[in-house]
Amino acid sequence: MVKIIGLTGSIGAGKDVVSKYLVSNYGYKQVTVGDVVREAMKEKGMEITRENSDSFSQEMRDKYGATYWIGQCIKKVIDEKYEKAIIEAIRLPSDDEAVKKVFGKNYILFKVDAQPMIRFQRLQSRGRADLPKDVAQFESQEKTQNEMFKLDVTFKSANAVIDNSSTLENVYKNTDEVMKKFKDWA
Repeated sequence: MVKIIGLTGSIGAGKDVVSKYLVSNYGYKQVTVGDVVREAMKEKGMEITRENSDSFSQEMRDKYGATYWIGQCIKKVIDEKYEKAIIEAIRLPSDDEAVKKVFGKNYILFKVDAQPMIRFQRLQSRGRADLPKDVAQFESQEKTQNEMFKLDVTFKSANAVIDNSSTLENVYKNTDEVMKKFKDWA
């Protein structure tokens, strides 16, 4: 029987760190909404910036429906016949609902969280062109993403929160503690 963990969280919270940990230590396969979007942008020859990504994501949702991107992730899980998968990143409340509709009780949602300045510093170290250049841009992107994706609503649906405000060792420990609470997913 399939087991799905959805990951949500603000930019720079460490969703990918938690996802990779679950892949290496719990046998999950990773399906990332951002990777699906960036791959589609590459196919169209678009420059990969946060603004382009947000705009393109919205354009495709307007054209094909609010759950277009999450639908692409769900399709991948089903087509690849994954038994244990992480869908990263659940943003819109409708994303969460779409995954619940397909996988029902075999789906749980974790929020990965970290303090804002820690998240900003992490983004700075990534060096990607689509990431904020300064604190003002970071705050503006966060506000835009919350308005666009209604993240605060999605965050309230999380079954558990994994704190990533400290070291890698601590986030791994926090992840293990959450997984102990959800034994069927471990």
